[in-house]
Amino acid sequence: LLCNDHWEICYDLSLQLHNLYVEAEYCNGHFEEVGHAAGVVIKQARSFEDKLRIFATLIKSLAAQNKLHDTMQIGFDVLRELGVQCPSPLPDKSVAARDIMKTSMALKNKSKDEFLNYHEMNEGSMTAAMKFLQILLNSSFIAKQEYLPLIIDQMMKLT
Repeated sequence: LLCNDHWEICYDLSLQLHNLYVEAEYCNGHFEEVGHAAGVVIKQARSFEDKLRIFATLIKSLAAQNKLHDTMQIGFDVLRELGVQCPSPLPDKSVAARDIMKTSMALKNKSKDEFLNYHEMNEGSMTAAMKFLQILLNSSFIAKQEYLPLIIDQMMKLT
């Protein structure tokens, strides 16, 4: 239905249609087509931000296929691009425990009122990072539980 040079002529429409197509294929369980169509969008997208929706759907598709190593790797790559450092491979347990304790101590000194008065997160890249951390949290809960504390710690740091 689209002309041959639709990405150049109607970029926004092409991006939107392809995003919707990939999401529909994911919902229908056509995971091979998700990978193929996602590859087209990743290649044609003009910016990293234009790829985020596709990456989210691709990661969920990989998780649905139980390809959890790929799920985590792509998710961590996206997070790094968004400016969030997530360890892959896992750091030494003592390093992870130290980081979690730092976050815990910082939160221990906060009252309920301080938490309730936090400003809503509205920076685009950090909101996107939280979305990807949530997707990875779901995947790690199922099969990569060693990542759970690190993902939760990173989510707490972003808030």
